[in-house]
Amino acid sequence: MTSKQNEMQELEEPESLEITDKDETKRSHRLTLDEYLFYGLILFSLIGVAISESSGGAGHLYWLAMVPMLAAASLYVEWAHAQLGTGVRWKTLLKTQLIHWGSLLVAVQLAYMLLQFGTLNEQNIGQVVLLLVAQTTFLMGIYVDWRFYVLGAFLALCLIVISYLEAYIWLLILIAIGIITLGLYLHRRFDISPHNRSRA
Repeated sequence: MTSKQNEMQELEEPESLEITDKDETKRSHRLTLDEYLFYGLILFSLIGVAISESSGGAGHLYWLAMVPMLAAASLYVEWAHAQLGTGVRWKTLLKTQLIHWGSLLVAVQLAYMLLQFGTLNEQNIGQVVLLLVAQTTFLMGIYVDWRFYVLGAFLALCLIVISYLEAYIWLLILIAIGIITLGLYLHRRFDISPHNRSRA
């Protein structure tokens, strides 16, 4: 009876392992919250570019609202990475994030002060603010996540496109769709999420 039970267990184990592997594959293909945040920020940035080009005042308010969103997203992503064992202290993390994004808020306000003083005009104030946001977001990629490199580069590309093309919005929409599609493909094909890399 003992030998028969052992044979039955050996036959059952491969099936259970196969089910476990399938479950792990399904989990690895699920998007994480930081990936949802990244795709959402691309879409919100695209909206901000369109608003800034149509109205300098509305663009001012929009980007002021976007800065806390960017800060919250980067704070969450960095904290999630710290939870995976990078050893970053919460107070140090929060201080760095506040200084980084706070400096952007100050720079945006200074840009709009220049608008009030007449140094800048309604046509180029949106581009100046977009440049500031693009650079600050790109620098966040140094110590948080490589996706902020992509987001900052996308914002810089938006700046170049709106400077040279009149029908810019359709091209930017196509670029945004391309980035999101490529991100989803890379996630499914290579499983590049840092959360999954940590389990390896």
